[in-house]
Amino acid sequence: MNALFALITARNLEFLRDKSALGWSLLFPIIIVIALVLVFDDDNPSLYQLGVYGEVQQIKKISALKHIEIIHYSDLEQAKHKVSRHLVDGLISNDTYWVNPESAQGYILEQVILGKLPQLHQKAITGKAVRHVEWILPGIIGMNMMFSALYGVGYVVVRYRRTGVLKRLQVTPLAAWQFLASQLISRLGATVVSAILVFAVIALLFDIRSQGNVALLVLNTLLGSAAMISIGLLVASRTRSDELCNGLLNILSWPMMFLSGIWFSLEGSKPWVRFLADCLPLTHMNDANRAVIIDGAGLLDIGDHLLFLVAIILICLGVASRSFRWD
Repeated sequence: MNALFALITARNLEFLRDKSALGWSLLFPIIIVIALVLVFDDDNPSLYQLGVYGEVQQIKKISALKHIEIIHYSDLEQAKHKVSRHLVDGLISNDTYWVNPESAQGYILEQVILGKLPQLHQKAITGKAVRHVEWILPGIIGMNMMFSALYGVGYVVVRYRRTGVLKRLQVTPLAAWQFLASQLISRLGATVVSAILVFAVIALLFDIRSQGNVALLVLNTLLGSAAMISIGLLVASRTRSDELCNGLLNILSWPMMFLSGIWFSLEGSKPWVRFLADCLPLTHMNDANRAVIIDGAGLLDIGDHLLFLVAIILICLGVASRSFRWD
């Protein structure tokens, strides 16, 4: 028993002496709770979403109502497409409103429009609703890739450093960027292959067909996975402690879990929430994959997402290579 108590005491002292790990274990849950409250706590939740294009007279008659969210669009065709796919419940522009007659929420919203703005002329939009499995599949695959990319390389590099493997590699002609590139390419292959297999199985089970080019899905998945692996390598480039590495990876992965559109759409969310989401690589990968699968988007349509992912890869790998420590 003395040996048992001695080991417990030694482990506790080891943890307490690791100030970075101790700090993260205390701060991380507090940060997460505060962030979730700021993002999702709402005394007036939105039940219906109404798109608005251009100047609409007396729109305040509707915006003053509770539980109706007004979303302003700068592209009329994009807004009408949202209505056709049941992603937005209705649309108003000048003296016209659009609803999808197959949308239950659109029907209720139309009654509100007729009651408050009876002078508007109705135009119907037909379109098949996006199935939940079609919408959530890219997010689930992206989430799985995120965990595989961040933790798969983060822990490995930290373990190599802690066990002296990196110190032995330091005396070889191997450069830091070569070591990081090897880790990226190795993990990239496994992550992308598993993502393709998962997509193929789910697509066969639920009859999901991509409306766009499958090659674009592969390209976007490659860049998205490489971007998240690069972030994991950046975190592990100087970290020696498993606990600190775990805390840093958690603080990066949890915002992506909730703000990257995995479980629900961020359409009409608060501007600062949308800004934070747009800073996350998983958001861009999910948005691009959904655009290809659901809307048949082409290379130019998702080009801004791809450029963002390339920038993340270059910046993270560049910083990681410059700051990499072997011991």
